[in-house]
Amino acid sequence: MRINKTTTSATDILWEEMLPTPLGPLWLAFTAKGLRWVHFQSPMPPIGPVWPVDGRESGLTDQLRRWRQEAGAALDRYFSGQPETFSHLTLDLQGTPFQLQVWEALRQIAFGSVTTYQALAQAVGRPRGARAVGAALRANPLPIILPCHRVVGSHGDLGGYSAGQHVKRELLSLERQATGQSPMPWQGPMPRS
Repeated sequence: MRINKTTTSATDILWEEMLPTPLGPLWLAFTAKGLRWVHFQSPMPPIGPVWPVDGRESGLTDQLRRWRQEAGAALDRYFSGQPETFSHLTLDLQGTPFQLQVWEALRQIAFGSVTTYQALAQAVGRPRGARAVGAALRANPLPIILPCHRVVGSHGDLGGYSAGQHVKRELLSLERQATGQSPMPWQGPMPRS
C-alpha cells in the first residue's frame, strides 16, 4: 500500500464517484496523491466529479483512472467474499501521527478476524488508550480499506461504526462466512468462535 501523508482539503478532490455495493452506494474520492476517503453516504454537498481533471496533464488523468479501477476492483473482490488486503492501493491519508499509527495497525487485522479496542491500544503502545483508539477509528477516512469494522468491545459488543452498527454487522458477517465461520447474528454480541 502506497501511502502519501499530506494535508488535503475538499478543493484537492479531483474525482469522486459512487460505487454500488451489496450494502448500498459507497462514495470514493481521489486527490492527485491517491484515494482520500470512502463514505457510505454522499458528502454534503457533493464535491465532484471534476473530469477529466480540468485539462491537467494526461499522466494525472491516466493515474486517476488507474487508481479508480484498482479501488473498484478491490472493493468488488471484497464484497464477493474474497479476502482482500487493499495493500496495492495508493492512499492519500491525512491525520495526526497517532491516527496514522492506529490506521496502520488496522491493516494487521486479518480478513474474518476481530480485535478489541483495548488490544489495538496495546498494539500501538498505548495500553490505557482504548478511548483514544476509538476516537482515531471514528476519524478513519477509509472504512473497509482500513478495516475499523474489525474492532469490537472487550465483551463482544460491536461498538460504533460510521455507517451504523447494521453495516458493521453486515461486513463482519460477510467476512465470517467467507472464512467458514457462522454469520453474525442480527442482534447481540459477537459470537464466540
